[in-house]
Amino acid sequence: MRVLSFSSCFPSSRNPTPGVFVLRRLAALARRVDLEVVHPKGWFPLLRRRARETPEERLSGIRVHHRPFLYVPNILKRFDGRLYAAGLRQWVTEYCDSHAVDLMDAHFVWPDGVAVSHLARHTGLPYTLTLRGTLNSRCRKRGFRSQIASALRGAAAVISVSRPMADLAAELGANPEHLHVIPNGVDLDVFRPVPRSEARRQLGLSLEGSLLVSVGHILPEKGFTELIEAVTQLPDTTRLAIIGGDTLHRRYAGRLRRLVRQRGLGGRVSFAGVQPPEVVAAYLSAADVSVLASYSEGCPNVVLESLACGTPVVATNVGAVPDIVRPGETGELVEPKHVDQLADVLNSALDRRWSREAVRQSVANRSWDDVASSVYGVWTGIVHRETNPPDASTARCGDTADIV
Repeated sequence: MRVLSFSSCFPSSRNPTPGVFVLRRLAALARRVDLEVVHPKGWFPLLRRRARETPEERLSGIRVHHRPFLYVPNILKRFDGRLYAAGLRQWVTEYCDSHAVDLMDAHFVWPDGVAVSHLARHTGLPYTLTLRGTLNSRCRKRGFRSQIASALRGAAAVISVSRPMADLAAELGANPEHLHVIPNGVDLDVFRPVPRSEARRQLGLSLEGSLLVSVGHILPEKGFTELIEAVTQLPDTTRLAIIGGDTLHRRYAGRLRRLVRQRGLGGRVSFAGVQPPEVVAAYLSAADVSVLASYSEGCPNVVLESLACGTPVVATNVGAVPDIVRPGETGELVEPKHVDQLADVLNSALDRRWSREAVRQSVANRSWDDVASSVYGVWTGIVHRETNPPDASTARCGDTADIV
């Protein structure tokens, strides 16, 4: 089986942090099938851009093609999918003609899913579409919903990292028989329990007091404003470390830093910036509790990574989080945007003694190889259907595919 996978959020040698979770899944799948990745990068001629990626490189053993396409920033966003498809059409056609591709695989419904639906119609190939958290916001926007619905209806399979997104996809017209819920995995070798004191020494952090860690892009929807406000209600010995980049929303990052100063939290709240996975793992092991205050999510990897480090999680009740966190056993759930509730639950979680081993064991079967096995089963089913179409005279009425 040969698969061509598309992801506009993907790491590179120049920028190794975006979309690492996509790379992890595809690297595990590449051990089962012939797989290459297309990483489309939007460009606009009037903007000064960073140095472009090399056209091709290998990451984790996968051949990655960095391909540019024209887009118009800030305006005409509803055309991103079409521009993406138009910019890659000739290259994809030539690639598929020379490589005998069996299946195209899109990550993120926008713009990848929409673009790949156009490319699939052009090449006559089946495609899969993975829902990773952007469906909720995108489908509410005028000019996006109909395109997303069309892409979902045309997919040979829709893989959702959470059940709520799978339900929404069905409402938008995805074939229920082709819907599969396959949550993200976690690298259990990188994210593993390290004694808290040892992890803090590695990071140069104080051994005294409680430490909260929150990992994520510095964006308003990640709930950092509410988290910082909640810290004002915690004991003075409690500190918060925020790990994540702010390049996507620098104004918001500036507002957060001003809020920290205004609340007198300069000595208690720190911004550690973007960090490689090994350092993120050290922070999670150093923490007493990790926090995710997002307004919405798909299947947040940071929750899985924290649990793999044996660190309990206080997280908002969104996306796949309630399927991952067991209240009272591996963490606690709160409602988004509720500062007082978040503060109360954090106080309680910091006072409680948690079994790090039990927390770790809750994700012991969530490796990327386990995830790849499930996805591979979906892919082989599609290729089998394409090469062995059912005989209408023998098909059984009511046959359905399971939602994994």
